[in-house]
Amino acid sequence: MVNMDGNTKVKIIVKVYKGKKETIKMEWATIKDANEILQLYTRVVEHVNTTNIKLGWNVDVYPNDEFIKTAISNKQMCIIREDNVIAAAAVVNHNVNDEYNDIDWVVKAPASKIATIHALAVSPDLRGTKTSYTMLSDIEAYCKQNGDLAIHLDVIDTNIPAYKLYIRNGYTEVACIKMFYEVVGTREFWMMEHVL
Repeated sequence: MVNMDGNTKVKIIVKVYKGKKETIKMEWATIKDANEILQLYTRVVEHVNTTNIKLGWNVDVYPNDEFIKTAISNKQMCIIREDNVIAAAAVVNHNVNDEYNDIDWVVKAPASKIATIHALAVSPDLRGTKTSYTMLSDIEAYCKQNGDLAIHLDVIDTNIPAYKLYIRNGYTEVACIKMFYEVVGTREFWMMEHVL
């Protein structure tokens, strides 16, 4: 396995959850997966635009082809396949907006020890399945093996389903702040933390 910093690591085969061993399904995307990942994000954006969530995502801007290919080339784009089709995607790295430095996180450590999840998306066809849980759980297992102490992330304030997903999976809301992202402008975001 190649980690998010490009170093080779031993591949995780199992994780332990509630005393049971489970196989890790997450894998790192390759350039040949880029088009399929873009198609996944396109389906997610089309679905979300029919709801009240209003992420502000637009695959012409974010998460677009350049974003995906850059994440793949940096070994930061992880995916899960269901029946040989990419069912979920996310970027895992140590890159954050400056506003993250102003948050009173439980775990205060160098950026190299705090992972961040960006652009987590699960196929709309798989809503209500364990796919989003599996993706998060696999990311957490990877980050823990990689020596990260916590995961910090932000959730746009209209994305209640994502907020609930993180809360159900042991993440804590640390703050709610205004933050700027080019694709959505200045909006409110929940700042979430999961201590590993």
